[in-house]
Amino acid sequence: MAVNSDSSITDGTSFIGTATYANMSEPGVTADSILGASQTEDELREQDRFLPIANVARIMKKAIPNSGKISKEAKECCQECVSEFISFITSEASDRCSQEKRKTINGEDILYAMSSLGFDNYVEPLKVYLHKYRESTKAKCGISSVDDAMFAEGSK
Repeated sequence: MAVNSDSSITDGTSFIGTATYANMSEPGVTADSILGASQTEDELREQDRFLPIANVARIMKKAIPNSGKISKEAKECCQECVSEFISFITSEASDRCSQEKRKTINGEDILYAMSSLGFDNYVEPLKVYLHKYRESTKAKCGISSVDDAMFAEGSK
């Protein structure tokens, strides 16, 4: 597989950014035309790399007194750190999925990644949360199934 000067691969596809593939066999389709002329393959927009600052700020505000204030610089710093942390954990979880030839990252993969990266203190509370989340999801599904069954019986 050879890469041409226009970033296309001889089989007609091109890898763009970290997870985007495009069909480069169509005339006039280049990486620049897909990404926009001002953006290169290695460059990501800030809004694509970071969590929304409003969400980060809302979480930060919950941890301080009502009278406390957070500077823009602190919000931006935390935004970068949180986004990097999520990428770090997700990358490790993704590696595990790749080794097991799976495409979907699940909760156990995240817990495994956190443990293997030295965040063991967070694993147990997150296991409890994941268990409770799954139980509540099962309960919601069970209730709707019962309602559907009762509706079906009532319509006979």
